[in-house]
Amino acid sequence: MDVQTAESVPLAIDKSDPERLMRSLLGGYVDGADPFEAGLLTGSGDDLVLHPQLLSDEIRASLADANGDGALDWDEMVPFFDATYAEGHGLPSTLEAFYAATGVEAPASSEDSLWFTVDIDGVMTSARRRVSVPMEALRSAMNAFVEGGELVYPTGTPLIGVHLGEEGETLETTVKRRRADGFWDFAVYGADGQIAEATSTPPLPLKAPTQCTGCHLGQKLYEPEKSFPAEAADGPNGPRAYYVPDSWRSPEATALFQEHARRDDGVLGLYATLYAGRLMTERVGGTIAPEDAALLDRLGL
Repeated sequence: MDVQTAESVPLAIDKSDPERLMRSLLGGYVDGADPFEAGLLTGSGDDLVLHPQLLSDEIRASLADANGDGALDWDEMVPFFDATYAEGHGLPSTLEAFYAATGVEAPASSEDSLWFTVDIDGVMTSARRRVSVPMEALRSAMNAFVEGGELVYPTGTPLIGVHLGEEGETLETTVKRRRADGFWDFAVYGADGQIAEATSTPPLPLKAPTQCTGCHLGQKLYEPEKSFPAEAADGPNGPRAYYVPDSWRSPEATALFQEHARRDDGVLGLYATLYAGRLMTERVGGTIAPEDAALLDRLGL
């Protein structure tokens, strides 16, 4: 079968939840729509069918049935996503353009009041990660938790992870952008600000998006989130730590959100947990703003 000219091609995605995985990766390829609603995918569960003629000629040209079995398996789809994901999802070619497209300015510093920023040493890279979440989006997610029991971020929310060198220089930047269908786009921008296929910092290069989705859609627990609010032990490539004041390590906020284990909205970090801990610290110190005190009250903290 020529998968580029075929009207329909079976998918043989040997993963725990192939339907969710394909929704995540193929969502946006057809006019930004859900792939099932757009007709790009049909079927359910393990029995999925791709309809290549709904893809543009240029993107469809990257489909290849390498083993000639008349279906597309995961190993055959990975090169397709490597070649087409950025274009298919409308991801800008530069980090500067990414910020412009999301309508937010890059964090001016780790103290930028428009962003909630935290430094982390984790399993993704041996580099220090400086992760920033728009403050407005974080508060919106926490209010969504009050109303519906889940941390759900607004459509278009960017999450920024800057990988830092020993002198504080930017080695690369990983980004997520929330889509309207509830999944996230993933991208990596190199030190030069140009979009890249994968991360470059040790211990291993990680491809965006195919090696991002495994963690964000999965259930495996990682350090330092797994041990939080306690400190995590060092890993084989260095520390595993959130660099925050001890007073932010609230057992109550951790238990309320269960943020890493639940993985609401496909987010792995502890941003709502830490922000709530910060607000609780401000409340004890008598410096909390009235709207922040009200948020804690709504959360029952």
